[in-house]
Amino acid sequence: MTPMLLAAQNYQVIVRPLQWFVVILIFIFFARVVRAVFVEASPGGRRREQSASQRTRGFNVEVVEPSELAGQRFAIQPEQDFTIGRSGACNLSIDDDVYASTHHAKLYRAGSHLMAEDLGSTNGTYVNAERIVRPTRLTKGDLVQVGATILEVTR
Repeated sequence: MTPMLLAAQNYQVIVRPLQWFVVILIFIFFARVVRAVFVEASPGGRRREQSASQRTRGFNVEVVEPSELAGQRFAIQPEQDFTIGRSGACNLSIDDDVYASTHHAKLYRAGSHLMAEDLGSTNGTYVNAERIVRPTRLTKGDLVQVGATILEVTR
């Protein structure tokens, strides 16, 4: 055999498994990317399921941002508005948030639904990064932004 033919055969023996290895790595990479996108896009995807007794208790909101208030949880009572703003009269007073209005937004129960409504604020109220212009129904996992404050709806 000629030296050129031997070199070509050895090349195939070495390169072919490496090619398959790279293809498998690319497949694993894309599978992980698709999984990460799915988890991030699904409402409440990163949170564990709650028990049946927790689901029937009603609606709560938990502060996500700013970090000084993170973890604070508020229950939304039926037939009672939960107001958010810089005023001390609000249920959630965020007096140090320069992007919030005095009476910025309210959350309230309408039957078995939780609703968010902007109260004519200057900078608007956002639900899942979309500005709301009329009362908007909220579900578990929704993020409500009032100024620089972000709340997550829980049950």
